[in-house]
Amino acid sequence: MGDDVGWGFVVRGKGPCYVQAVDPGGPASIAGVKIRQFVKSINGLDCLYLHYRSIYKHIVAGPRALIVEVLEPLDDSLVPT
Repeated sequence: MGDDVGWGFVVRGKGPCYVQAVDPGGPASIAGVKIRQFVKSINGLDCLYLHYRSIYKHIVAGPRALIVEVLEPLDDSLVPT
């Protein structure tokens, strides 16, 4: 569930996108979202190969409650820093 500021995470990438930052104590942090995870889907929409701008547009156009599926990288060298 988003708060007054947003959802507390930043996504970057051209697909697959990854979580670049998580606000400590924010909604995403409380839900267990971690940096370097890949965004698989948002509210049921497959986001694995979308550009981060498309993901952002989908998030802000949707409800305040997000269902975010993430994937852990198998190899940390695959995720940009």
